[in-house]
Amino acid sequence: MESFFEVITETQKTSLKAAASFTDTYLIVVERIAQLNIEVARIAFEQSAEMALLCLEYSLSKVRQ
Repeated sequence: MESFFEVITETQKTSLKAAASFTDTYLIVVERIAQLNIEVARIAFEQSAEMALLCLEYSLSKVRQ
């Protein structure tokens, strides 16, 4: 009977270790996706700002003519 409880205990420990490992990996992936989203948003903002400046410059050059 004691062996049965030892097996159950070891199985639970192994399951908890696997769950913890999965959780750590999942959190790393979520963090990386968040970093990528921030980077993409930053690049998009920079490019839209550049486009807005180009449009403004073009509009001003048309007004001056």
